[in-house]
Amino acid sequence: MLYKLGVVGNHYLEGIFYSLTVFAVFGVLVSVPAAILLGLFHMKRTGAYSAEVSLSTESNPYVYKLIPGKEREVFLPLMVLTAKGLAKVMREQNALSPQEKEEFDSILAKADNLLKGQMIGHPRQRSRSLDSEDRRSWRLGVDEKRSTAS
Repeated sequence: MLYKLGVVGNHYLEGIFYSLTVFAVFGVLVSVPAAILLGLFHMKRTGAYSAEVSLSTESNPYVYKLIPGKEREVFLPLMVLTAKGLAKVMREQNALSPQEKEEFDSILAKADNLLKGQMIGHPRQRSRSLDSEDRRSWRLGVDEKRSTAS
């Protein structure tokens, strides 16, 4: 359809796209990379990335990524500067113990990792897995509660 409307009868394009096959191959070679680039641009410029981050945080609340934009460019650096200023005041007043200094440096290192785009935290793990006997006894208890409630 596009070939017939755009190329057939056009003196300039008929010389380049002399058949539908050449037009189709050229169309695929141009449209696929263009679609990929537009998709990447769309992903970075809209709320899609922040929505993906919030969903990943919701599904695994113990592993966090920093949302690009105001959070990465303003909020976290401002918090880090505030914390460093507070630590400087506490050091001048000798109110910071070595253990507190070590803990403070550890937290600042995590903030730096977030600014670099890395994740912090560890995935959630079960404390113990239920074996088949535990599952069966738990299931029986649930079934007994259901039968007594009826």
